[in-house]
Amino acid sequence: MAVDIEHHEPAAADSVPVAEDYSHLLYARGFALTRVGPPAPVGHWRRLRLGSWQLAYDPRSALSTARSGDLWVAVLGEALDLDRLHSDLSALARSLLVARCHGRGALQDAVDNLAGRFVVIDGDGRDTFLQTDATGMRSVFYTTAPHEPVVASHATLAAESVGAERGAFATGGWLPAHGAYCLPGRATPYSGVVQLTPNTELHLESGQVRRVFPRADPTESTVPDAVEQLRHLLQGQLQDLAGRMPLMTSLTAGLDSRTTLALTRPVHESMLYFTYSLRFGAHLDNADHARDLKTARELTSDLGLAHRIVAVDGAIDSQLKSVLIRNSTRVHNRSLAAAYLTQLPTDRLHVRSNLFEIGRAYYRAQRRERPPLTPEVMAGILCKKNADDPGVAAEFAAYRDATGLAEFAGYDPYDLFYWEHRSGVWLSAVYLESDIAHDTFTVLNSRRIYQKLLSVPLDARIRGDVYRGLLQSAWPELLRWPINGRAGSDGDTARPVSSPAPATSLPQNRSVGSKPPGAAGYDERHRLPIHGHHDVEQVAVPQRVGLSRHRIDLVANDPRGAGPGVEERPLALDVMVSARESENLVVIFHGATDRSKYEYPRFEWQSTLADFDASILYVADPILLLAPDITLGWYVGTAGTDVSRHCARLAQHLAAQLSAKRIVMTGTSGGGFAALAASRLIPSSMAVPFAPQTSVARYYGGHVKTFLSLAFPGHDVETVTTTFADRLDMVEQYSKVTGNYVYYVQNLRDPFHIREHLIPWAAAAGVTGRGGRSVAGDRVAVLEDLREGHGPPPRDQFVEHLRKAIEFLTRQAGDRTN
Repeated sequence: MAVDIEHHEPAAADSVPVAEDYSHLLYARGFALTRVGPPAPVGHWRRLRLGSWQLAYDPRSALSTARSGDLWVAVLGEALDLDRLHSDLSALARSLLVARCHGRGALQDAVDNLAGRFVVIDGDGRDTFLQTDATGMRSVFYTTAPHEPVVASHATLAAESVGAERGAFATGGWLPAHGAYCLPGRATPYSGVVQLTPNTELHLESGQVRRVFPRADPTESTVPDAVEQLRHLLQGQLQDLAGRMPLMTSLTAGLDSRTTLALTRPVHESMLYFTYSLRFGAHLDNADHARDLKTARELTSDLGLAHRIVAVDGAIDSQLKSVLIRNSTRVHNRSLAAAYLTQLPTDRLHVRSNLFEIGRAYYRAQRRERPPLTPEVMAGILCKKNADDPGVAAEFAAYRDATGLAEFAGYDPYDLFYWEHRSGVWLSAVYLESDIAHDTFTVLNSRRIYQKLLSVPLDARIRGDVYRGLLQSAWPELLRWPINGRAGSDGDTARPVSSPAPATSLPQNRSVGSKPPGAAGYDERHRLPIHGHHDVEQVAVPQRVGLSRHRIDLVANDPRGAGPGVEERPLALDVMVSARESENLVVIFHGATDRSKYEYPRFEWQSTLADFDASILYVADPILLLAPDITLGWYVGTAGTDVSRHCARLAQHLAAQLSAKRIVMTGTSGGGFAALAASRLIPSSMAVPFAPQTSVARYYGGHVKTFLSLAFPGHDVETVTTTFADRLDMVEQYSKVTGNYVYYVQNLRDPFHIREHLIPWAAAAGVTGRGGRSVAGDRVAVLEDLREGHGPPPRDQFVEHLRKAIEFLTRQAGDRTN
């Protein structure tokens, strides 16, 4: 078969004429496909005819076309053939054309075998099709009727080409108003411009979208088999790329970055490693960034690796900012992109450590049992606020209908949703920002590789066994340095892949849907292994400073128990410990939890307390695991299991381990009740409740009845608050002498909680007047104008009162000692 090959090498970055207004970076590494041939969007772009379409593209991207008769295939970007482990784009275009001659199915098999960041376009003289790489990192947007057909790499480029107006999602406040990570479905800020999501192809002539993957069920695979195959494929890519161009990759303290580092071992001498340091705003002195920098410096110094710090001060030239606004319609970190441009070499390919989460069952790791993936459920996953906005569900319905996202026999639709929306829509915008500085490559970005990752058993995926196996087999010495603050040579992280981690011990007989996320031993959301314990006094913090996750089986400790003939439902306590060099231990209890917005376990105030002078114990209320509709449990537990008593024992046990002299328990609303309940059981500790309930019976009747029916089966709901008053009524408990201190903060604009909870408690506790104290001085009430109505205080007020409370505790404890 006669094949004509036309190949265009990528132009060197310094060969593109530089404009003072940064216009040479507009739509960097982009392209546009149109029916007619208007001027190229940017002056230095190349133009080429593909069938009946005109292609304009940034010459900093490589392009190869292969033609035979009416058939042709074009590949734009960086692509690598996993069978041959080479990235010769002209040879790759030829092999795709040969496959196309055997039919579209053969072509699709060949595209599935590619890795990289690219677009494949093919035609036969009548029909033209386009698809992206596996996760859509070479993003594609296209216009819909009544606009003329345009396909482009950037949403604004497509919109400007046809004069599309801004649409329903154009307001800059939409994302924060909905607590969303990106726009819903395929939406863009422009009316009549949508995004082509991964695993689909676009028929250019009709504008129709067709799903191209998955086409068959995955074949089950073991962890060792996956590790062996993937190590060959992933390291083979890096060796091929390093032979063609210089590479660089970022280093953090995380597992994904460490896995990428391990894979670079054969080419590490030619690699540049870097870590960015955010030095502005809320990022300044952030504990996570500090940990990243410390780990990266130590690791690269000990191993003799070339390492660079990229300092990001938040500053950005106004003209460059204008370019970035057009390049990406969603802001990630524009000042970071600007720092990349000025502080990193432009000739290196950036090997990113993104997209690992697709192989880790991201949503199932948070909650195993989930409802069918309807547009409404998608809206709830995307939006932490205003998830009932009908426009969001409607957009997801259009996305589902257009892409054919449905349940496949061998694939979990939640895996595909994370792959195609969370990664394909959200992350691609991040890449568009950094395109002004360099091109990006992710070695995982291949359907063949994701097929293998998703073929591993669910428990192993949640634990990240394959990634740990790659790390161990490729460069096991890297386990000597902590991963996310936890010693890499310890327990679960250094486990041989041939011996999967034992599942953390869990209570039996849980109801359907109540199994905690990460039950196999790994918390994906917080990137931490979960240590299982049979009692709170078995909990051991793995290191003096750092984060750790624990799950503790709670034994029954209230002999009154459930009613006759009713089986007691066991509970497990999920906690996270942030161990620090401090004499203070702060215990955080959360309040009512909107189950449509928050995943279990819920650990509140993490970023707010990142640099607070205290070790932090975050505690999730285990009652939420007993029913999907329960929102508030006050950490009371069940009839047979007093959770607050277990929390008190755990706090004392950890304080002893961490050498903490002061224990402070805090929470808002229902979490404030828990602080009052647990602190009274620890002599000389302090409760710092913010607008708490002080008696469960005095809260809203519907919530109370739902909770009591669930937690105290077999007991009369009308009398249970009296029978268990020692656990349900802190007004009664604080009418007695307790050995703890209380710093009670109440919002002045919350009349219900003042009337029903503060006033009865203050009267019983002997606290009178505005800012009043008890006669003994161990209980104080502070009234503040914090917000309208009931809810958590502003962050600065929360921290301020927590500090004042600790000062108060220090003074009072000293006075008591004297």
